Amino acid sequence: MDRGVGAAVRSLPESGRKDLAIQALAGSETISDLAAQHGVSRKFVYQQAHKASAALNDAFSPAVRDDEVLFELAVTKTWLRQVIVALPLICRSSYRGVVEFLRDLPGRPRLNADEDG
Repeated sequence: MDRGVGAAVRSLPESGRKDLAIQALAGSETISDLAAQHGVSRKFVYQQAHKASAALNDAFSPAVRDDEVLFELAVTKTWLRQVIVALPLICRSSYRGVVEFLRDLPGRPRLNADEDG
């Protein structure tokens, strides 16, 4: 009795599926030949090749665009006080450096030259 394609696919181990996808992407053999060798359908070979191709694209694409928002931070008075204390103690920043940092905080409107100081 001849086993169906579904039975062959279920018996193909995960490493076999991976190898099949690599061979399909390599293009060293035709999809029809690969399907016949492994006892699966051409559709299944194409599906495995598509999964492998998607995984490769994910692995080699930039994880985050430079202009993409990573997170948002709620800036409260308590947070500002912690930053003011942390900059000199942790970063060894000078008083002038702390003032400059607070003046140039992202998202805070910049002061005009005549308002500065």
